[in-house]
Amino acid sequence: MSRVRLVGVGPGHPGLATLQAVEAIKEADVIRNCDGCGTGLLHLAMPNADIAPLESVDEVIRLARNGRKVTVLFPGNPYAFSNGSEIADRLERAGIDFEAVPGLIVELAAPVMSGIPLTIEGLSASIGFGLVTGGETVVLRLASGWLESGITALLQNGRAPETPAALVLNPGQPGQHRVSAPLGELARKAATYGVKGDALLVLGPGVEMSDRLDTLSKRPLHGRRILITRARHQVDPFRRELVDLGAAVVEIPTLEIRRLPADARVSNAIKNLDRTALVIFASANAVDIFFQMLLTASLDARALHNSKLCAIGQETADALAGHGLRPELVTSEYTAEGLANALEGWEMKGMRVLVPRAEIARDALPSLLANRGAEVEILPVYRAVCPVEAGPALLRLFDGEGVDVITFTSSSTVVNFVRAFPEDRLPAILGDAEIACMGPVTADTARKLGLEVSIVAREYTTHGLVQAIAEATARK
Repeated sequence: MSRVRLVGVGPGHPGLATLQAVEAIKEADVIRNCDGCGTGLLHLAMPNADIAPLESVDEVIRLARNGRKVTVLFPGNPYAFSNGSEIADRLERAGIDFEAVPGLIVELAAPVMSGIPLTIEGLSASIGFGLVTGGETVVLRLASGWLESGITALLQNGRAPETPAALVLNPGQPGQHRVSAPLGELARKAATYGVKGDALLVLGPGVEMSDRLDTLSKRPLHGRRILITRARHQVDPFRRELVDLGAAVVEIPTLEIRRLPADARVSNAIKNLDRTALVIFASANAVDIFFQMLLTASLDARALHNSKLCAIGQETADALAGHGLRPELVTSEYTAEGLANALEGWEMKGMRVLVPRAEIARDALPSLLANRGAEVEILPVYRAVCPVEAGPALLRLFDGEGVDVITFTSSSTVVNFVRAFPEDRLPAILGDAEIACMGPVTADTARKLGLEVSIVAREYTTHGLVQAIAEATARK
């Protein structure tokens, strides 16, 4: 029988989860989450992990008795403003070994994120949560639609209308927003922002310091909701950079990379590496999967000692560097045509060229090199497919709040995104969302499929795409 972990993931911002929470997610083969929490951390789970909403404690008990490693995720802390204690009681009565992993609660995290000190020497030495009368600083969590009721209750409890107050919208998330005003004026001011969802009401002397200490609101992408459609295993650096700039990130991968089996073609290509003069990698996925195939054949990077290496795009070059190799040529233009032009001075006649790539890809590069006399072997090493859950998730997103920016990092992400929507609804359902593409090939694909592209990165990496989005936002 395995131990069950009841894990608090913090207020929602993935960077505010504890190391212990992250380890619990990585090690679990079953993950159950309460109220959709922890979605920003689920990319850390094992590829074959069973992930679903928590429906019953009975299921958790059954899975634990069957030897599964179960992690249950809670917003904030499992034993604070949550039902973790009830679940723990059931587990204890059932004789299930368990542990509780504490997490940061939103009442403590969100005010600090918006520059509101909760205690100040000489001014505020006590904190009250909820409708309390004794705290010098009070933090009150308000459900949607309860703002005016909460303010009225505080005034009736003796708080003066001129008390410094702040409303924290979307609390604990990268895109949270602060609205400050005297308590008696806060409801009127907040109404201009169209308050939706839960919020935190904060009273106390620290509110008066927030205009100076609120660094979150000064970040270039603060308040912008940005959709990432990239494959889940490649999302992490992209997401972190967007979050660091203040964006609220929504992840719905429209691409999943599936390694193809190492068949006879793969074996022959690896066997012939000694006489292969040039290996061209068009993507970081091709690099990583090709090296997995080398390892399966009991080989490593030394098998390429007779070959020159070329990479299309800096991310592909970085993937090669991760395997200890430096390509002879890196084209800054993320196109097959760009690499062919970069190879203009190379003698290609009779040269054996290997191109590990996706199963279905543009044929421009092989034909361009073959026209120059090269002996080109295309080696499909992975298949790019659309996750089954992507379509319904996208429809829910754009039928609801939507996003400000939609990012695409490859043509495949665009094609699969467009397929998720009925053709007659696509332009209208996206609203005012801007389309941001990592390079011209991806942008051309988007335009051909009826999308209006407004942002194209000059540097064809996710870093370049983030910078392009930030520059476009600054111009508004």
